[in-house]
Amino acid sequence: MRISRDWLSDFIDLGGISDHELEETLTSIGHAIESVEKLGEDSVFEVEFTANRIDAMSHLGLARELGAATGREVRTDAPPAPSGDAGVSVRIDAPLLCSRYSALMIRGVKVEASSSKFRQRLEAVGQRPINNVVDATNYVMLALGHPLHAFDLRDIRGNQIIVRAGGPGEKLSTLDGFERVLDPEIPVIADGERGIAIGGIMGGANSEIRSDTSDVLLECAHFDPASIRKAARRLGMKTDASYRFERGVDPNDTVAAITACARLIAEEAGGEIGKLVDVVARPIESQRIMLRGSRLDEMSAGRIDLPFARKIFQSLGMDVREVAAGLEVVIPTWRGDLTEETDLIEEALRFFGYDNIPASLPRVTTGDTIHSPVAELEDALRDVLHAAGLTETISYGFIHPDHNAIFTDEAPLEVTNALTENISSMRLTLAPGLLTSVAFNRSYGNRDGSLFEIGRTYHRQSDGVVEVARLGIVLFGQTGSQWGEQKRQRDFFDLKGIIESISGSFHAGITFRAGTRPWLRSGAAAEVLAGDRIIGLAGALDRSVLEPFELKGEVWFAEIELEPLAGASSSWQMSPVSRHPGVPMVLAVMHRPDLSYQSMVETIRAMNIPHLEQIGLWDRFVPPGGDEIKTALGMWYQAHDRSLTQEEVSEMHAEVSRRLGESLPVRVL
Repeated sequence: MRISRDWLSDFIDLGGISDHELEETLTSIGHAIESVEKLGEDSVFEVEFTANRIDAMSHLGLARELGAATGREVRTDAPPAPSGDAGVSVRIDAPLLCSRYSALMIRGVKVEASSSKFRQRLEAVGQRPINNVVDATNYVMLALGHPLHAFDLRDIRGNQIIVRAGGPGEKLSTLDGFERVLDPEIPVIADGERGIAIGGIMGGANSEIRSDTSDVLLECAHFDPASIRKAARRLGMKTDASYRFERGVDPNDTVAAITACARLIAEEAGGEIGKLVDVVARPIESQRIMLRGSRLDEMSAGRIDLPFARKIFQSLGMDVREVAAGLEVVIPTWRGDLTEETDLIEEALRFFGYDNIPASLPRVTTGDTIHSPVAELEDALRDVLHAAGLTETISYGFIHPDHNAIFTDEAPLEVTNALTENISSMRLTLAPGLLTSVAFNRSYGNRDGSLFEIGRTYHRQSDGVVEVARLGIVLFGQTGSQWGEQKRQRDFFDLKGIIESISGSFHAGITFRAGTRPWLRSGAAAEVLAGDRIIGLAGALDRSVLEPFELKGEVWFAEIELEPLAGASSSWQMSPVSRHPGVPMVLAVMHRPDLSYQSMVETIRAMNIPHLEQIGLWDRFVPPGGDEIKTALGMWYQAHDRSLTQEEVSEMHAEVSRRLGESLPVRVL
């Protein structure tokens, strides 16, 4: 931002301070000078302000900073509020969008070019002069920091101003010549019949100041910063007013700004000033912050004491009261960047000088390491999943609220002042991020893949918020890329095999049972259990889930909570290896689709057949159109003290067949 030294002198005496000294002073207190330009008798400084210091982005604001740095008095006297005919009524119907609205009428103005002094000042700081009325609003904004707007009073229908939310699909042509489509989250300034401005952003073309304007209505309001930020982005508009409002201008200086502007218009264009109308829909009070002397001493390495801090705070316009442990500071509403004790300490530090604080390395203690089973599990899980051929992805914890609603009806945590709606909710599941990664891969021609993510989901609790560590896995497309391996579509058993690899690696004893969820395809979903506790889900995603991500084909997904998985993990135990050969056998049965493979395995395990070491799936065949499934179980018989004979194995295997047929509705083949 360009700052004029001549203009700055209206608010603070700069006598005896050279341009170079002024540059060094401003830089030392955090306002870096990028360049200095001489324009006749004036010097113009290009000042780099941080985004949170909107209070300093004006000639008065920077004068306050210089006053505290140099000890010189700042002139802030405001003219008295005028009296007379108000001319219009004001009503605020959207207090969450607009907390305060001040209006002032000036009758009998003559619109023409501004005087040379004001044109020169505006041009010096990069503003193009337009006419004496519009120039006055820009002049006061640059002088005091609060945007204003001027309407042609004859275009105000019904002699009333209504601050409301935009209507769905409402249209308004703005001063830049474009027609804007509004919505209920955009503040609108309206008269008795139609919208005449987009609040805090730009005025409407239907009420602009023209060369034959004789009566002017001034506005100076305070709009909610988050609402202006969202509205400006949605409309694709960036103006001086929106830049300031979305960063939080002073909510309580509207009267001072509009009064100063009215006086300036009367000087430049003539006219009679009417009575001030000031409507406060939502009062915004000053905040009080406690500064502890012990904390100030600690943060400044003992260099700054409370008397110095008090002097600085008072010179910045803050009310300060001594209390037992330190200072109680009343923060003026123009300093929205000061919200906590650390901010006050930073104020004292920057005026004391960071270079005057001795530099020292922080004390480092090794201490005892904190054992975190979940963190250790996460690292080990990555090794297991990488070895299984999966690729790790990382996605944002912020997602679109509609994506949460696809998978759960749980109320998510909302992000305050989110930059866009796409990142306005905290995720309740890892699925949206993984599906977005699948869609991204497919958009680049990668039709097959297996991805995983280890991350956190965020949930409400009665006493606050809890983060849940989770593992998400997604499989899509085909598998079978090795030589001689025929490609096939991935299925549930690929997903189940990965989870069983995890179970085997950590000795977690994971089991499966049929389960249903609205977002999983019926008949292709299972619950993942550790003991009797459900720790996750696995299955094929329903078509209704894939459509919002523009995905086609089969996508398999699993999600597992890591804390119960870590709790179910057991230590490694060595078992003796038999020196004698084992005997493989196959048991084939026909059964209905509702009988699960897990049930058959558990039933056989419960028989306690001696020397039956392993049971696994050998083959599975689903006849087209049939109502039965053929499942072949592979079994491994092995003794540790001798070699089993074929007769012994056949006898044990026959017993398994007989007892399985008696225990379950199966037909042994």
